[in-house]
Amino acid sequence: MNEQHLASTITTTLDAGLQLRPETAARLKIARERALERHGMARGGAATMIAGRGATARFGLPGGSWVQAGISVACLLVALVGVHYWQETRQAALAAAQFTEEVVEVDTQVLTGDLPIKAYLDEDFQTWLKQSSQ
Repeated sequence: MNEQHLASTITTTLDAGLQLRPETAARLKIARERALERHGMARGGAATMIAGRGATARFGLPGGSWVQAGISVACLLVALVGVHYWQETRQAALAAAQFTEEVVEVDTQVLTGDLPIKAYLDEDFQTWLKQSSQ
């Protein structure tokens, strides 16, 4: 059976229709119209459903927009605390690396003879360290 023949058979059968009572046909028509209305709302209002009351309706929470605003603010605060913690940790790691680099530099100068060992005992040693690092 080719596609043309199948299509004509289906069309003929559908055109003949079912022998339904008028009340049943009316109820089916009303149900179809309601389904089309809901489908149109869901398709046209998808962004509203996601950002509006539909998101809280899924969780069963009352007060839609207030709950969403609270959740949004809480997520924002968690993100800000996370970024702050990450930056503080990064700055501490950089400071530790810089301190280690300075100690290694001084130790290298002492070991190579560029800086005398008595420099550790000198009171102006900290001043010299600050000037040499600049």
